[in-house]
Amino acid sequence: MTNEFHHVTVLLHETVDMLDIKPDGIYVDATLGGAGHSSYLLSQLSEKGHLYCFDQDQKAIDNAQVRLKDYIDKGMVTFIKDNFRNLKSNLEALGVSEIDGILYDLGVSSPQLDERERGFSYKQDAKLDMRMNEEASLTAYDVVNTYPYNDLVRIF
Repeated sequence: MTNEFHHVTVLLHETVDMLDIKPDGIYVDATLGGAGHSSYLLSQLSEKGHLYCFDQDQKAIDNAQVRLKDYIDKGMVTFIKDNFRNLKSNLEALGVSEIDGILYDLGVSSPQLDERERGFSYKQDAKLDMRMNEEASLTAYDVVNTYPYNDLVRIF
């Protein structure tokens, strides 16, 4: 793991073990994050198995490329920089029509809370940002400061 991305995976075994991994299966980690779940899942696959990892956060993908290097070298993992809401179309574009299991670990990762400039934490003084994808233009600051009251009520 890189120094810039320290994340503690929660419910690691409980989550992945419930997938009842087939060594030659095709799996999806819809929320890559710190790659803890992905690493454990990949350790249970044979070289014929494959894992597709989704994340909007380039820092998470960069970290995972270091952490999962051995699996990348074996051609067992594919990274997709996108929101999991586009999962089906991304997989179809890669020729994947069926999978054996999928994992969603919904929430924020430790680095998103720990890095002041990400604007997720209330513990540190920073401009409200909260973008999972730092390349996106819309920030939480923009929403709470420019959206009409009725839109904010609808959102919250």
